[in-house]
Amino acid sequence: MAKEVFMTQWFTDAMRLAGESLVKKLDESGVQVAAAFWIQDVEEKNWELTIVSPLVGSEGPRSLYKRINDIYEACSDDEDVISLHDIRVSSIHNRIVNAMRNSVLTGAQLANNRMGRNYIDGIYIEDMYLYKIDWDMLAKLNDLNRVA
Repeated sequence: MAKEVFMTQWFTDAMRLAGESLVKKLDESGVQVAAAFWIQDVEEKNWELTIVSPLVGSEGPRSLYKRINDIYEACSDDEDVISLHDIRVSSIHNRIVNAMRNSVLTGAQLANNRMGRNYIDGIYIEDMYLYKIDWDMLAKLNDLNRVA
């Protein structure tokens, strides 16, 4: 079994690398990852990795958690993974993604970037590490939702 990354109130390289690896493996397995980011809870001071995917809306969150678990079961013993307890899956209607869409923060330069102590469209972000937001995917999915 792979090794779980120990969560602290500080964002660590182990957390960043484990999240990066998971996002890459989800992309490689065909999961449509529209956005992925670590976010720190202001009050609790704990971190959660958020994976935003249209699969949550179409298949339900359990399906995506199962896919993540399947990826973890295929990991080697020396690979770091994030506990499912520390991962949140979300539909494309995620409030952080929507806030970023409504702000000026829509460029590709945001990928692999740490942001924090900011308000984004009225939502306070204590600390956040953004892996990616696929604006093209989100735009297409929103267009499809409008037609349906």
